Amino acid sequence: MIFSIGDILEVDGSEYKIVGKVTYRNTVDNCCWDEYRMISTVGRKEAWLSIDETYKEYSISHVVLRANLKGFHEVDRGREVVISASGNVDVEYGDAAFFVEYEDSTEEKIISEETWDDGAEYSEGYYLDEDEIRLVSSNSQTAGSHTSFSSSNSQTFSSGGYQHPKKMSKVTGIAVAVILILVISMPLLVSALNGMVFKKSISKYLEEDSGYTYSTSITGQEQQKADVYEAVVGNDVDTVAKDIINAINGETEYVQEDSESSDGSVAILTNDEYCIVYPSEEDNTTILVQVSNRKYAYTSDNDLYHGSSRSRRYFRRFYYSTGYSSDSDRYSDSSSPYSSFSDSAIDYNSSNTYSTYSGSVRQSSIRSRSSSGGGLSSGK
Repeated sequence: MIFSIGDILEVDGSEYKIVGKVTYRNTVDNCCWDEYRMISTVGRKEAWLSIDETYKEYSISHVVLRANLKGFHEVDRGREVVISASGNVDVEYGDAAFFVEYEDSTEEKIISEETWDDGAEYSEGYYLDEDEIRLVSSNSQTAGSHTSFSSSNSQTFSSGGYQHPKKMSKVTGIAVAVILILVISMPLLVSALNGMVFKKSISKYLEEDSGYTYSTSITGQEQQKADVYEAVVGNDVDTVAKDIINAINGETEYVQEDSESSDGSVAILTNDEYCIVYPSEEDNTTILVQVSNRKYAYTSDNDLYHGSSRSRRYFRRFYYSTGYSSDSDRYSDSSSPYSSFSDSAIDYNSSNTYSTYSGSVRQSSIRSRSSSGGGLSSGK
């Protein structure tokens, strides 16, 4: 079921015109789905139609400022990456967000919670049967001629403005940002003074926090480097890994422990960085942390500093299994030693202990920011 910009649809008895389309890929299972931004022909209200042919799931939703999760339970989570955008939408190829989906007890109503780089956003809706989506008329002039959103081809709608259920529009975001800056500047200042500034970068956290001591740097290809720190905050991998997860508010893309060896190394992949927490080969009570940007991981094949053969193997296998594929698109102009990687991939479990812990930290952080008036910023 594929539609084009300009098509008129009847969805659950109401008529809409498609004005934008986004295709997403879930990095957890690599499945893709389409979302269509629609404007009702009567009342000019905005709605989003989601079509997932892989799981045969269809839904319609609208943006809400807050979502009441009472009576709802989690049914899915992952990280969505934009692989195609066309028409009047404010995302582009490569944009990404973490998402959590909830259902009520009837398994009919749904709530979606997405965390972009500027905070959490919510939408509410309900599932549809396939026969509740009907093409009324096709705009043959626009079929097959999708273009990415730009200011030159955008349309504006005065009825209620435009908000992507997963990302604020640039026009709306700028207007809201002016108001929010005035409203939240004082609470944010107080938060900063109270030491509540949110750290998003693992590298920055390790560099500035007294719980870590810099050991060395490893130079890789294309002038990339990895930094190695000795942890002072604890003498076991679990304590250190959870400390780092807390420091970045649970904003991990993939995280998992090496359950196949006694080392128990924990690898953490975020949108921008690759980090591994592991015991030193020289002294198991010394916990080391290596962190780099993802380009270092993609272009380099250096050994871990004082890492055992088991930790070194897991370091490579984890990155190859979780980050290499998407990074081969991101760094297509660079060569990678992983193109000839011959070791086995890891069996990634999205419900593993550290992934679950990361998710709970992330949700707590979102609720904290929402209650303090945060969550949105300019430029989106």
